[in-house]
Amino acid sequence: MVNINKKTTPKQIFRRVLVILSGLSFFSFSIFGVVKMLKSPSNANQPQQQETDSAQAILEKEAQGYKLVLQREPDNIFALEKLVQIYLSGGDLASALPLMEKLVSLQPENQSYQEALSFIKQGLAQQNNPSTNTPNPPSQSSE
Repeated sequence: MVNINKKTTPKQIFRRVLVILSGLSFFSFSIFGVVKMLKSPSNANQPQQQETDSAQAILEKEAQGYKLVLQREPDNIFALEKLVQIYLSGGDLASALPLMEKLVSLQPENQSYQEALSFIKQGLAQQNNPSTNTPNPPSQSSE
């Protein structure tokens, strides 16, 4: 039974209204999120694609910046190294090759440049002639 003698104060009414409004807003935001998810389930992969696109755009901007530096200073080793790294990260061996050759010609004593150049040349050779990339199966002899 409800106690009739007890008076409800304006403070208690305010609290009840606030609790009810909070509950309704929580419920409506939850429903809104579920409905949105059900309407467009194909957008689940979209943020990852946007991240990939933005990373690619950042690399392209960096490459353009290093190219501008090389126009002013063709022997800038730092810009050459970074541009080679960008090309290699994108798998563009053909663009990285002349830059790496220039690095080797600028610093022939640098072993890491020479090793990187040989790896780039090997990679290009494998891309141009993929049939030599496959190992031959061992021949079986019958005894």
